Amino acid sequence: MLLDMREKVRGSKPLKYSLITLISIPFVLVGIGSYFSGGTATPVAEVNGEPIDQQQWDRAYQQQRQQLARMFGGQLPEAFANESILREQALQQLITQQVLESEVTAQNFAVGDQTLGRAIRNLPNFQLDGQFDTATYQAQLRSSGMSVAMFEQSYRDDTALNQFRTGISETAFTLPQEAERLAALARQTRTVEAVRFNFAKAKEGVEVSEEEVASYFEDNQDSYLFPERAKIQYIELDSSAVAAEIRISDDQALQYFEDNKARYVQAEQREASHILLEEGDASQDERIATLNEVKARIDAGESFADLAKEFSDDIGSADSGGSLGVISSGAMGAEFADTVAALQSPGDVSEPIITDFGVHLIKLDNIQEESGMEFEEVKDDIVQIMQQDEADREFFDLRDLLVELSFDNPGSLDPASDATGLEIKTSDWLDSDTDSGAVLSHPAVASAIFSADVLEEENNSDVLDVGDRHVVVLRVLEHEDPRPKTLDDVRDEVEDALKGERASASLSSLVDEAIEQLAGGNSASDIAGDSELTEVYEQKLISRQTADLDRNVISRIFALPQPGAEVVTDSATLANGDQLAMRLDLVETPEAPAPEATDEDTPAAPVAGVLEAGANPRLGGTEFEVLLESLRGQAEVKVTGAASP
Repeated sequence: MLLDMREKVRGSKPLKYSLITLISIPFVLVGIGSYFSGGTATPVAEVNGEPIDQQQWDRAYQQQRQQLARMFGGQLPEAFANESILREQALQQLITQQVLESEVTAQNFAVGDQTLGRAIRNLPNFQLDGQFDTATYQAQLRSSGMSVAMFEQSYRDDTALNQFRTGISETAFTLPQEAERLAALARQTRTVEAVRFNFAKAKEGVEVSEEEVASYFEDNQDSYLFPERAKIQYIELDSSAVAAEIRISDDQALQYFEDNKARYVQAEQREASHILLEEGDASQDERIATLNEVKARIDAGESFADLAKEFSDDIGSADSGGSLGVISSGAMGAEFADTVAALQSPGDVSEPIITDFGVHLIKLDNIQEESGMEFEEVKDDIVQIMQQDEADREFFDLRDLLVELSFDNPGSLDPASDATGLEIKTSDWLDSDTDSGAVLSHPAVASAIFSADVLEEENNSDVLDVGDRHVVVLRVLEHEDPRPKTLDDVRDEVEDALKGERASASLSSLVDEAIEQLAGGNSASDIAGDSELTEVYEQKLISRQTADLDRNVISRIFALPQPGAEVVTDSATLANGDQLAMRLDLVETPEAPAPEATDEDTPAAPVAGVLEAGANPRLGGTEFEVLLESLRGQAEVKVTGAASP
């Protein structure tokens, strides 16, 4: 049928031109670019009409995973391994960021070119020997994969956001009455009568049978699974590995040393003073004659510094005896610098010389000899620098090839490997429970392996950053879904969980009984008796800084209402599983401590822990968070189905 259609089209000019016209119409209406780009991607969310696309979401998700992994030593804990939760958090952060950016724009916050330039020049990362260095600036941006324009626009936006944030957070203040009230609350103490029941000891006393363990496992079998796993092929590109293969000759290293000698050798420096007679009523010859007379007086033993104060027209140096400090060739002109260089010894005074500033008499104050390191001392460092510089250039070329060829050939890593000369490696089974090293267990790698595009569509991953100038691109070879564990795999874990549940239930019953007795006026000692499970707190004084109870328990105690006609009791569970039955007996607010006595001229030191009236950055931070919540509540936020985790 298709062959017949092709022959009809070939043999009929009207039909052929009609088809061409029909095909051309969509190109005219929507543009040829949409055929190559696949059209406009549906945003995952819109904030006040501004879209958030899938790429932004993926990037925010990866950054969040990497930040969490760094917090926990490079490995993402199992508790944070739920991708849907992390992706939802990343999306909410993007929405909040977009809301904030919209408000900053509406409030007309902006950063001018001069302010931006000054801020960037002051960034330590872009400085060399305390001065902004353009080469360092560009190299740092290249290493992070950003262009100058991208970085400067990003920094401009961030600076505007910071202006808005600090305008709120750094202008908050606390009134004296508020400070006094808050300080009183901070000093407040509470006295409790309490019994603490030990979870670990209670669990030791629990016996479970094999039948109970088997039954518990069967009832909770869905909770005991091996994580899904995969084997992958991957290409790894590491700048440090590239550097190790680069050979630098002694001649190349020596040439680098000579070209960059200022980094290693401090050239001779000369300090000088001068007496300057500027152009005025006196002619040049008259000024020269005057300085000759001054020089004669110096030669006769008078002080150069005293005469500089008397005669010099240089207001900036006259009061300091004419001292100019270290002389550089560009500061006073070549004639001046050459004269200083010609003076032999500190104390020598020149003949009068003429420059664009006027007529000078110059005295050499000090000579700092050339100092620094010899080539052999820094040779190894230079070789490493040259290797890394060359490796960085090669790294970015190879990285571009990896990006291009792994994307253009999504079904294979072979073209990328052939073009770059980088080996295709194969992993063993990888899962979230196994530490497979810094690269293969990197959060970005784990996320890419189990993403829909790589796992289900069987495409190559993006080129993933796993370190400083260290990237990986991968594809999945084999995959296994989560597999059920057997009872033998988790027997100890099941037994421990069952004992824990039994122990917690037993302690809860004991706590309920203890609270009833505390409410009846019994003491903690009477309730505890001789039980090995209990620890007694008799009339324990609790402050907000008490360290032998969990912070959540302290907060719970201070949230209780003050005791009055009714007895106030409560219970709490500590982080280690221990349970607490308690009765609140007394609430007190001690007097504020008096400031330490000081001398009349010395202001009194603030009392530790006492909030002072005035500027309050912590309150400002809270106010900023409240403002963000308010702005989010007012914003028009649409989350599309594409954003569903």
